[in-house]
Amino acid sequence: MANFSTKERLIASFLSATPGLKRLVKQIYITINAVIYHKDYNAKILDSRVNEIVSFYSDSESFGGYYDKTSINNKGMVLVNIPTQSTAVKPNPRFPVGIRVVDLRTRQKVNLIDSETYTWQQGVRSQWIDDDVVVFNVLKDNKYKALAYSLDERIVVKEFEFPVQDAYLKDYFLSINYSRIMALRPDYGYRSLAIPSRTELECLDNDGIWYVSYNDGESKLLYTLQEIISVEPKDTFDVSLHKVNHLMIKPDGKGFIFIHRWYRGKRRFDRLMYSDFKRMKVLADDEIVSHMCWVDDNTVFGYLRYEGKDGFYFIDINTGKFTLCDKMTELATGDGHPTVYGEWIAFDTYPDKSRMQHLYLYHIKTCELFPLLELYHGLKYTGECRCDLHPRFSKDGRYVFFDTVYLGKRTLCYIDISRIVV
Repeated sequence: MANFSTKERLIASFLSATPGLKRLVKQIYITINAVIYHKDYNAKILDSRVNEIVSFYSDSESFGGYYDKTSINNKGMVLVNIPTQSTAVKPNPRFPVGIRVVDLRTRQKVNLIDSETYTWQQGVRSQWIDDDVVVFNVLKDNKYKALAYSLDERIVVKEFEFPVQDAYLKDYFLSINYSRIMALRPDYGYRSLAIPSRTELECLDNDGIWYVSYNDGESKLLYTLQEIISVEPKDTFDVSLHKVNHLMIKPDGKGFIFIHRWYRGKRRFDRLMYSDFKRMKVLADDEIVSHMCWVDDNTVFGYLRYEGKDGFYFIDINTGKFTLCDKMTELATGDGHPTVYGEWIAFDTYPDKSRMQHLYLYHIKTCELFPLLELYHGLKYTGECRCDLHPRFSKDGRYVFFDTVYLGKRTLCYIDISRIVV
């Protein structure tokens, strides 16, 4: 695997202070390497226990969404996003995404609704809250909102005044300001409404994290951004722009993690925070926090910097203890997207020098690493339009779903890993 070297990563880190120059240099360097290290195949199965790569919607583009939400419910019904424009260009609200459900066995399709509030990375934040109801985001009445759709009844059963970020069953969901996200990190923001001005972004008292009750739709501003930056404050906070993103509710629903990011000039800084709905605390604060996930009610896992070392870490949210995952970190593939099923972690990599992405399984107890797939990522999918694999387990651990462009277009695929995991 032609990975980027430590020296190359250090240069990229140095260039982070000038994002515009970094993008230009990076694109030129990537293009040159893609020619030099080009392979004569677009996909390779690396474990003989995986029989095939199965794709959805071969007649059009399709994708699932972010790595933190499973595509499939316990009845074998799969959530699929169907674009109405090329996914190699930035999302455009004039071209909505169709939200569909497909039966894994029969391939029978159900059309739910179209939505203009989407990104190529996270779709419409669609997520199963039980085996019947799915929630997702739409634009309605000139506001970003969440709808709950019943597959059994074939109707929208609830409408909420706030969009969903993460939901906990039919109990509650948490919401964020996608317009603020659009202003500061458009990969995850929606484009239908006006982007906030700098003056609006500097106002921290009426924005933050909302709690929305599923039963009655009542909402409250759980934490303002001002309250968030008041936890272990830094001198730079007053001269920075702030946002929160990537909220993830713990398995028992009694708390959640989120990433607080602030921008000083063109530099970005991250810290990982946790709340039990009574108070907030900082879990990690060494400038870099990337993709996280819950392992159990007491442990989170992901890629971040701790005591100056970047890598994959387990964090005990109660004691604050960090444990480095040596095996995954030693791959030196950077901040992949990890997702957990029992004792297993599925994670991906960004394209290497030959533009190949890799999908792995990691067994937590034995520290064994299992390479699964190697998939080509074409150069036309870049920036906001990149296609990370974003692996997602099925709820029974039998399948791993992922998005890929190895077929020349964005496609939702899955593999059967039951001979390895179950």
